[in-house]
Amino acid sequence: MNERSLPRSTPPVIHEHSISNVMSLSIFEYGDGRYRFYHGDQEIGWVEGRAVGFVGFDTEEAAIRAATVGYDGLTSWLARQSRDAPAPRGRSRLVARTEGGARKLTLGGVAIGAVVSGWESRGVTDGSFGFELWLPPRIGAALSAAQVVHYALARHRQLRGMEISDSAGTAEVVV
Repeated sequence: MNERSLPRSTPPVIHEHSISNVMSLSIFEYGDGRYRFYHGDQEIGWVEGRAVGFVGFDTEEAAIRAATVGYDGLTSWLARQSRDAPAPRGRSRLVARTEGGARKLTLGGVAIGAVVSGWESRGVTDGSFGFELWLPPRIGAALSAAQVVHYALARHRQLRGMEISDSAGTAEVVV
């Protein structure tokens, strides 16, 4: 289980963000560089140091697909920030492998994150699987990076919802 614990002695600072009417994001800052993200009263993610994570996926496979979407959004954002072309990843997804008893997300055999599970105890009811991406040292704004990943996930859900609605006549949101 990969749960995070926060010191509760410092009251959080709350920031509200809305992404094009797709999904609101409340950010709780604990004053020590750690943040928690909420959609309504549901915890959906965090930033701790160089790690950015999101939870709420029904299966490990869905979490890996979401991590791939988030990673793609993050690399595109980084390319825009540095005015470079995004690093080519090909059409392959991130891959999960077991290493030292933990499920690591890899790209080209290099661990860039992890699959997390067991969030039911934190009140996550929409799915107990998630992912964590480890930011490279050149990214100094982990909170901004997390917002980019959140936006990429929200936009992906919105687009997938439109695709499914168009093909089946009913809306269903999937990642």
